Amino acid sequence: MSHTHKTRAIVLSALMVLSVFAGTVAFAGAGAAQSTFEYEGGAVHYVDSSDDAVIEVPFSAQVNSNSLTTDNFTVFDDDEDISGQVSSITQPQNGRVIVEMNDVVQSRDIEIRLSGDIQDASNNDLSNGGRKDVAFAATTVGPNGDVNAYRGSVVAVVASSVNTDIEITDDDDDFTYFVSGSTGTNSRVYTFDTENRDVGSYEATFDGSNTATIELRELGLDVDIDDRTVTDEDEIEGTVSANAGTRGVQVELLDSDGDAVSGESVTGNLDGQGEFEFTLGPVDTDDYTVEVTDLGSGVVIESDVVTVSKAGEGRADIAGGIVTQQRGDIANITVTLSNTDTATLTIGSEDAGFRANVTVEDDSGDGQVNVLFNTYAATNGVSGDVFDVADSDDDIDTSDIDPQNRVSSLLDAGEYDLEVRSGDDASDDSQGVGTLVLEERTTDSLVSWTAPTGTTFDDSDEVYEAVANANVTESDDIADGDLVIHQLQASGLEGALEAQSGNDTAAFFALNGNVYELSVEESNPSANRDAFVLNLHAGNTVVVPDPDNDTYFVAFDTDDVVGERPNGQTVQLDDGQELLANFTVYEDEGNLADEDQTVEDEYGIVEAEHSLDEPVNVSAASGQTVAGETTVAPGTELSLRVRSSGDTQPSFLKTASVYVTEDGTYEGTFDFSEQQAGDTFEVTVRGGAADSLTVDGNVGEGDATTDTATDTVTETPTDTETQTETEIPTDGEPTDTATEAPTDGEPTDTATETSTGTPGFGVVVALVALLAAALLAVRRD
Repeated sequence: MSHTHKTRAIVLSALMVLSVFAGTVAFAGAGAAQSTFEYEGGAVHYVDSSDDAVIEVPFSAQVNSNSLTTDNFTVFDDDEDISGQVSSITQPQNGRVIVEMNDVVQSRDIEIRLSGDIQDASNNDLSNGGRKDVAFAATTVGPNGDVNAYRGSVVAVVASSVNTDIEITDDDDDFTYFVSGSTGTNSRVYTFDTENRDVGSYEATFDGSNTATIELRELGLDVDIDDRTVTDEDEIEGTVSANAGTRGVQVELLDSDGDAVSGESVTGNLDGQGEFEFTLGPVDTDDYTVEVTDLGSGVVIESDVVTVSKAGEGRADIAGGIVTQQRGDIANITVTLSNTDTATLTIGSEDAGFRANVTVEDDSGDGQVNVLFNTYAATNGVSGDVFDVADSDDDIDTSDIDPQNRVSSLLDAGEYDLEVRSGDDASDDSQGVGTLVLEERTTDSLVSWTAPTGTTFDDSDEVYEAVANANVTESDDIADGDLVIHQLQASGLEGALEAQSGNDTAAFFALNGNVYELSVEESNPSANRDAFVLNLHAGNTVVVPDPDNDTYFVAFDTDDVVGERPNGQTVQLDDGQELLANFTVYEDEGNLADEDQTVEDEYGIVEAEHSLDEPVNVSAASGQTVAGETTVAPGTELSLRVRSSGDTQPSFLKTASVYVTEDGTYEGTFDFSEQQAGDTFEVTVRGGAADSLTVDGNVGEGDATTDTATDTVTETPTDTETQTETEIPTDGEPTDTATEAPTDGEPTDTATETSTGTPGFGVVVALVALLAAALLAVRRD
């Protein structure tokens, strides 16, 4: 991590004469009317239009030509006199002296020493002499020119004459940057500091007419420190990088006061990849930063703080003391380090019949190294590295197994001594001790799970997350087209898999049929048929390991695998097939088991299908549910589409995304409040391994399953008549009963209708009741 740091010396006194607009009036010297001949600073080093390297020095008046000598104008680079590089000193205009150099001096410490022997045309001595800073402009541009510059550098905008007005604007449509200034009375140069400018195009305008284009780019200068906590016996190492290669850089160490540390500065060139590795120190205890200067542009950056502490006696220890693992697995042994970054670990002893040494380096700087010991690879003749580190920033320096104490078979169960000491000498006395306990390995269980078709897993964390969200569920029935996931619980396999080449799946199948075997076989073959065995391989099966929990997930899509019978016939998986999964670790093969160890699990293939009661009845209201069942895996996303059918007007379309629950159901909620009783529609279910399903539906009044309406109409005709009509659902058929009886008063006609809610009938009954009431009112009038 690094950050842009304001230039301390390379952007020098010229940059201190800033206008309120953030531009720099580079060489605004005194006017000709001044009575005192003086030089107040403001020199700048740049390359002019003729490719000559020059230092422009502004004065308040004409300099006596006899004073224009290298005796009076002495140039220094970091206290070194480089006046020998001066080719000429001239004064082409009043108050402007040009010191011409043989080459550009790309340094932040250029100074010019002016002698008191310098006089003006009237023989007045220089009143403000001495040593003065010289600003370095990395890039030059003149009228009608264009140039590329890096952000953070200084651009010399050189006019054709002195006292030229300069305007600089960005090329943004929003016109977010503008500065206006002048080269000054005694200068042709205006300096544009790009330290805090955005990358992009800028336009410099000379006296309101001619223009020049400055294309500002990002150099990407950066410095990365290998270790920010070191002792006063260690070196400070790091890498400088940039977007451009083959450039000169200066790397300097600054103390906590920001001062350069004497003798701790290196200069080099970025390689073709834009990188430069450096080494500084050792230095005294303090907090330091590394400052990097790009010599071509003057861009400066500073690193994060590096803390140097007093070196003490190096010590190493074993965290926890006791490490337990199963035979064949990888033991993680944590070595802690203090006042050292190197330690040597010894595993085993002569008494144990096995002894190995490994020297590790804590390059990450966290004070520990997690040493990974592959107990399977420690066996003679097994490929793969025996030792590794958990943190890729750490390193294994050396490792060896004592030829007098090595094994030709898997390490026995038991206890193995652990010893560690600082440094790289295994013969030194141990500083920390511990014990590696190797237990017998086991093959424990095989369980079958299912997941929706198309599911993928990058690691075991994603599997566990899917289990927690019910997107991976344990099941004995797997829908044809969904995923089968076998969860194998077995210890002692990690080392063997790590010793293989390739990814996790390739490593697993490299051992399948050799050290162990995973097979899936038909358990219910039809008559006169031999059982088929699924052809599982790295091309159709994925293995997701979780060795820390002795768990391995083996997953395949039922559409991607085929079964093979002994006669060579191939079989596609289909509804009704029963399968038996078997995982066996072979006896003595790889010495992982003294006898065959087998675990099994059985499951069946079922047809992938959705179901939905037909018709689907809903009410003309909000919050209506459409629910069904399916055999596809829980977690499968389904799409429900409800679309108007028949003569329903206005037409409508409603959709919802739902997920299959653990009990194989799904449910969507829809708003039918804008529909009317009697409307019809179709419901389509799509998604997962099953084919789509479409059923009819109806909109009714009230409860979609039981819709009851009772209407009573009373009429008083002129004749005497009483009639009662009652409709009662009996076995699906209505029953009508009419009763007529004379009364002493006016006749009474009463009708009662009860309905089970057949869609559309409720509206009809209501209309009849309204019409009857209206007629009755007319008759009474």
